[in-house]
Amino acid sequence: MEQTIKVARHRSTPYVFNYNTNGGTKRYEWSGSVGSRIDSKLLPNEAVDWLLMNSTCFRMGELVIIEDSEQAKEIVENLGSDLDEYKNNIRTKDEIISILQGNFQKMQKTLNSITVDAEKKFVVEIAKELSSDLIGSKLKFIAEWMGVPQDILFG
Repeated sequence: MEQTIKVARHRSTPYVFNYNTNGGTKRYEWSGSVGSRIDSKLLPNEAVDWLLMNSTCFRMGELVIIEDSEQAKEIVENLGSDLDEYKNNIRTKDEIISILQGNFQKMQKTLNSITVDAEKKFVVEIAKELSSDLIGSKLKFIAEWMGVPQDILFG
């Protein structure tokens, strides 16, 4: 039996990976997260290895390795210099909600550690949903962080 690794998509947009195997092409599709539900798939180790070596999908937070096995934890630990970038760009919707509703300085520090535009857009998407519950200084910071006037971003 081939070993598998659980891989998830935290962002709300779809993601597709076509993996060439000996028997043809296997297509993996993630529909994206909806609310608190995260879309995940079991991928063969070889497919995960291929993604690690030939793609930036993990470093950019497009896909996330679910650390539910020793093997999965080892793969994440072996990301080396990409580990910090990976960790800064793989938050779930619930984690982002918690960050946005939490302490202002902690929110600033956490958001400033995000390096990928798609993750920033995911944060803004969630901030727009919560905009009526967030204080003005948080909305102002998020707008400045994105480089967009606040009235345009949240108007």
